[in-house]
Amino acid sequence: MVRGVCAYILGLVLLWAGPLCATTAYQIIDLGTLGGPYGKAHAINEAGNVAGLAYGDTGWPYAEHAAVWQGTTVASDLGTLGGSTSRALAINNDNVVVGWARTAEGTSRGFRWNNGVMEALGTLGGDNSCAYDIAENGQAVGWANLSDGRYQATLWQGDDVVNLGTLGGDYSIAYGINNGGTIVGVAETATYRDMAVLWGPDQTLELGLLEGGSWSAARGINDHEQVILWADNGAGHNRACLWDQGQITELGTFGGQDSWAFDLNNNGDIVGWAEAVDGTYQAFVYRDEEMINLGTLGGAFSSAYGINDRGDIVGQAQTTDGYQHAVLWRPVPEPAAVLLLLGGSLLARRRCARRRR
Repeated sequence: MVRGVCAYILGLVLLWAGPLCATTAYQIIDLGTLGGPYGKAHAINEAGNVAGLAYGDTGWPYAEHAAVWQGTTVASDLGTLGGSTSRALAINNDNVVVGWARTAEGTSRGFRWNNGVMEALGTLGGDNSCAYDIAENGQAVGWANLSDGRYQATLWQGDDVVNLGTLGGDYSIAYGINNGGTIVGVAETATYRDMAVLWGPDQTLELGLLEGGSWSAARGINDHEQVILWADNGAGHNRACLWDQGQITELGTFGGQDSWAFDLNNNGDIVGWAEAVDGTYQAFVYRDEEMINLGTLGGAFSSAYGINDRGDIVGQAQTTDGYQHAVLWRPVPEPAAVLLLLGGSLLARRRCARRRR
């Protein structure tokens, strides 16, 4: 009984203090490569497993292979479909990975990797395909070629290959899918304009443009149907944006001209990269209307590509010797919030001790 009361009080303290643990600092961890000079992390699941690509340590050019890091352990090489190259672009909580890989015939095919087996995803009658994202139920999205060579947004659902269509033009790409089955991407209109698009269960919706802009593309969607966009700002530069219930908000830059968003979590935190005044690009996380610079491995550049609901971020950063490595940015709670949390825990323990007496 006493233990139950103590646990209950401590739980209330944690719930009260938890939202105050705002994060403004991140620890950067070098995930390394497959032995070569280059690595790039694209996605992270809730268990902390990371999907991306890395160079091996033999041959020139170096072999670029899809890779998975289990936490911060050395990357595992996922192989290819018989060719020389592969890239892992997304991973779900069942550790199923999707991306693309070269075949022995020289084509590029979307793949699904599960329990050590890489299988090629189908096309729409052509030779090539690519999978960009995967939902928890195994649905994957990307693009595939038609027999005439055009590429169109594609949903892989079990053994079915579904053409999502366009906005009246010839081409489209699906970049993201949420766990409700809503898909986002970009599609060509009948007037040859690239437009951010949402494919829902009952509708296909154009997500719009920035004022004065000529094109947009939707890069990801969370389970609350918030969408990240790339959009022309009307002055020839791209801006990362958030689309939420029909409203488009620019995220800004670090003083430069361009920014790009690549992922968002269910808390609405967005990651990508933004240009600084000196022209370098820097990885960012955008949370609570603030763009936070995530830093590098001592070099000039970095970019963030994936974030999970715990706030762990993955991407790529330049080292002091100029190489690009896959990295993990792990959030560090503010000291004041940690002290508050510890103080609350001590208070709960004292109360429990008084009850025992």
